[in-house]
Amino acid sequence: MKKAFLAIGNTLRGDDGISSHLGNLLEEQNLGWKVFYAEDTPESQFNLIREYAPDLIVIGDAMTGIEVGRVEVIDVSDDREYMYSTHNLPMPILISYLKGFCKGVLFLGLNVDIEKVLEVNPEISEEARVTASKGLEKLLEIDTIFDK
Repeated sequence: MKKAFLAIGNTLRGDDGISSHLGNLLEEQNLGWKVFYAEDTPESQFNLIREYAPDLIVIGDAMTGIEVGRVEVIDVSDDREYMYSTHNLPMPILISYLKGFCKGVLFLGLNVDIEKVLEVNPEISEEARVTASKGLEKLLEIDTIFDK
């Protein structure tokens, strides 16, 4: 099974870069996932993702509004409300497009403190590093489910 991880988030805005850190962890572990680093323009990676043609893609992005440090697989594909983000496309539209050429599309929300994404900062906090490690554990769990 071909698996891909799409890391979304601005790496110059502190903890907003958490999914890029998770992408780095995933590559270091060499677990068979292809990582696409989209920064804050996920649509910039669509042509590369289409060429790779994964069976499963997991979209990782920083979130706020739930308990800081939580990692959740969230179904936002049918959400008709506009989700405010730093991205040009709302997440439901992004997911809908990816479903056109990927069999499975999941959204992995990595919950961070909103105060740690508001200023220019090229580093993520220790709290976000711990959350990214939890995200890696969640991806390993997803591996066991989808490899069956």
